[in-house]
Amino acid sequence: MKGRGLLVRGLLALGAAAALGAAWLTLAAEYKLARLAPGGLGESFSTRIYSAPFVLENGSRALPESVLRRLGRLGYRAVPEPSAPGEYSWEPPVLKVYLRGFSSPAARQEPAAVSLERGREGWEISPSSSGPRVLLEPELAAELSGPSGLRRERLTPEEIPERLSQAVIAAEDKRFLSHHGVDFRAVAGALWRDLTRRGLWGGSTITQQLAKNLFLTPRRTLRRKLAEAFLAFYLERRYSKREILALYLNQIYFGQDGPVGVAGARAAAKFYFGKEPADLSLAECALLAGMIRSPYRYDPRRDPRAALERRGYVLRRMLAEGDISPAELAAAQAEPLRLAPPRPRPRPGPDSYFTEEVVRRLARRFGEDEVFRYGLSVYTTLDTELQAAAAAAVASARHEAALAALDPEDGSVLALAGGTDYLESQFNRATQARRQPGSAFKPFVYGAALEEGFTPATLLDDSARTYANPGGRPWSPRNYGGVYHGTATLRTALALSLNSATLDLAGRVGPAKITAFARRLGIASPLEPSLAVALGASETGLLELTAAYAPFDNGGFRVEPELIDAVTDVSGAVLELRARARVPVITPQLAWLMTSLLESVVKEGTAAALLKAYGWTGDAAGKTGTTTGGRDAWFIGYVPGLAAGVWAGDDSNRAVGAVGAGDALPIWAAFMKAARAGEPPAAFPPAPLGLKAEVIDPVSGLLAVAGCPERRKEFFLAGTEPAEKCPLHARGLKGWFKRLFGLK
Repeated sequence: MKGRGLLVRGLLALGAAAALGAAWLTLAAEYKLARLAPGGLGESFSTRIYSAPFVLENGSRALPESVLRRLGRLGYRAVPEPSAPGEYSWEPPVLKVYLRGFSSPAARQEPAAVSLERGREGWEISPSSSGPRVLLEPELAAELSGPSGLRRERLTPEEIPERLSQAVIAAEDKRFLSHHGVDFRAVAGALWRDLTRRGLWGGSTITQQLAKNLFLTPRRTLRRKLAEAFLAFYLERRYSKREILALYLNQIYFGQDGPVGVAGARAAAKFYFGKEPADLSLAECALLAGMIRSPYRYDPRRDPRAALERRGYVLRRMLAEGDISPAELAAAQAEPLRLAPPRPRPRPGPDSYFTEEVVRRLARRFGEDEVFRYGLSVYTTLDTELQAAAAAAVASARHEAALAALDPEDGSVLALAGGTDYLESQFNRATQARRQPGSAFKPFVYGAALEEGFTPATLLDDSARTYANPGGRPWSPRNYGGVYHGTATLRTALALSLNSATLDLAGRVGPAKITAFARRLGIASPLEPSLAVALGASETGLLELTAAYAPFDNGGFRVEPELIDAVTDVSGAVLELRARARVPVITPQLAWLMTSLLESVVKEGTAAALLKAYGWTGDAAGKTGTTTGGRDAWFIGYVPGLAAGVWAGDDSNRAVGAVGAGDALPIWAAFMKAARAGEPPAAFPPAPLGLKAEVIDPVSGLLAVAGCPERRKEFFLAGTEPAEKCPLHARGLKGWFKRLFGLK
């Protein structure tokens, strides 16, 4: 009798509290709870960062092992004969893939079974397949779950499968559709069990569980239970049953994927079964519903037997409620577990510097709260294979190092390794550091000179000299190694990185025109308005400098280095879509000439080790750079279709003796060899119209004659080619007298 009296008093107290709570909620909580919506109060969704889709088309040279690695990371399953999305078979030389398909604001691929054959000329897509190219879906590079570390994806009320709805109601709250937030019959039973020490509270409805998850702590107290009831009444007044169920299915916890919690029915469906909720079978809906009570105990990967027993319980409850027939029960009970293969979990690794830079840019554009709570989908330009190659190359550095790689055609950043070890330092030296580029800045000097009418054959003064420095000490720059050539052609001066010859050229062109040229090509950092700018005295960033070389490779267009292609919100609305704008800044003829000059750096200049020591084959162009004392070492270079820049040095700016050819160039070579593995040597395009070829004497820079011991084919912008013949090697007595007396 005493227990029953306590129970009655408890119910009366709860009813009175509920009545008072209704008025309190209307006045006190209306303002706060009015914002209850996806990403609103108490609700958060994971922001997911994806790589770029991988394109395979006729003639693609990607190595089979690279393609198979991509399929593995995407969770494709090897089978004898693909018959469903997410399956593939590889019987060399034929690869069969049943593409899952995907859709993003920037790309789309329909689900399709395709067949590809790897031949001597690369991949060939079967004519019966869907078109001349196929796309593998973007890879998940990172997931931002906020402080709670949860993976969550939104499920709208309209997207809830009926079988899942029935299974959850049968398992968790069979009177959900008829009560008003609190099931008093269930509360009475729970109070009795608590008073007789046969249970702990319980009896919570789906609405109460939602209220607790959204607004309250999990502490089991009478005060919390009363607040839970108040909030449940409020939610029932404000939202429909379908909306409440959707909020609930978006909130509940379904287990762990390593360090990341899986929350919400959509994330759970993908994690356990590799499916969207709409594609779940009756048995799969019952299993997920059964896991709500104890995700750890009924985890099908940890304890399949317990999970199946719980699934059977839910199915029987559905039968008792009239939701399914005995035949459906039997069929679902007989269905085996078909779990999706676990995908690699996001963790600090090769992609970390890239994804951290993406997060920084997102936070600047949208704000940190939106990035970490509002379930953005971020589609990036990342190439996961190139990123792995960049990380591996940088990890081998003797000093600290960084690498940035991009597509020179549109500025898409393909890989970004900001340091040798992300776990040791998250400072991104590719995007956050500013260092003196040294001779890696010289191409802008020579490009500006070509615009002013200078030619690759122009003779420059390469002798030691001292420059007046108003208000300071005289400046006496020296050539590397103290070697001077007296005179040198413009091509030789750049190839051998002759400081004195470069300063002679810079003095004749003028610092203002040099800085203006660099600005046009993409250098935004402050530049020294003096001759010192010609030797790279002004600090720049690695990604900035690499992108500024792109016009030399792409025919004269400035590109903005970009990591993000598109951003959508939790509902799929497009928040940002990249415009791939290219701005013409130099002529195609000038761009080709600069590539030709930078090829000389590789073939006969300071970067000759690329061919002789590091085994590179095919065309390449670029420039080394070394600053005083070896504080910074650089190599910025490109091959047809791919540009990359490397910096090596010390974070403290100490003189560590690093040199461009010995510290940056080996990293660049290792990356490029991995990036172009399996591809035949590629060549730069031939000279465009508007250039004129002449054979010159490289000593005099004038048209070669029969007696010239050295001859070189040189290209000139139309109208700048030399008209005089070389006087140094003219034949006959007249030529002998000229050489003897130094006559012209």
